[in-house]
Amino acid sequence: MRTVEVAPASSGDEEVWVFLTAGFICLCVIYVLIFQLYGGPKSQTLNTALPYQVLFRDLPGAEQRIFREMQEGMTEAVRLRGTDGAWPAVEALANDGIPPFAPDALDKTGLHWEQRRDGLVTTYLGTPARVADSPAYLILVVEPAPGAGEQPVPAVVDEEHQLLADGTLVHVTYWKHAGAPSAVAASADPAMRGWSQIRVSSPFQTVEAP
Repeated sequence: MRTVEVAPASSGDEEVWVFLTAGFICLCVIYVLIFQLYGGPKSQTLNTALPYQVLFRDLPGAEQRIFREMQEGMTEAVRLRGTDGAWPAVEALANDGIPPFAPDALDKTGLHWEQRRDGLVTTYLGTPARVADSPAYLILVVEPAPGAGEQPVPAVVDEEHQLLADGTLVHVTYWKHAGAPSAVAASADPAMRGWSQIRVSSPFQTVEAP
């Protein structure tokens, strides 16, 4: 008696296809795991700031509160600039109870605010009076040269711009500096003096018009 093994003519081809299918599945699994771990190239970009920037969500709670107050104060300052033709003094803002210039019981560092002007650049500088190692804060306003004002772009949101009543766009940015007050002189280029710009969103994130 003889034993004869009968195999289909395509058995070799079936082994190749099984091997290729298994390899493809493995590659898909690896790709999914990497995407979940690192968020993909787009997510990494949208969550990245420049070396001199810090995102709002990464700040401690106390610094987040001060940043929100700085934004609130600048909303009122922009309104007054549009009606009075000049940026309001710190004393006027404080007398009206506008944060962060008005006394704040929650502020343990005793921030002292002062306004500085240099041509088209206006700054509001807040330095800690009671806790020396607390951050200092800076609101930087840069106006365009007369006759060369930027025109607003409809449906485009930019957190570094504020719109005056006459339609002129001015640059408004917010900064912090961890250091002694003597080392944080206001400047039109704070990043060169060790300041960190505070942003709500990544500078690489764009807002598309609807």
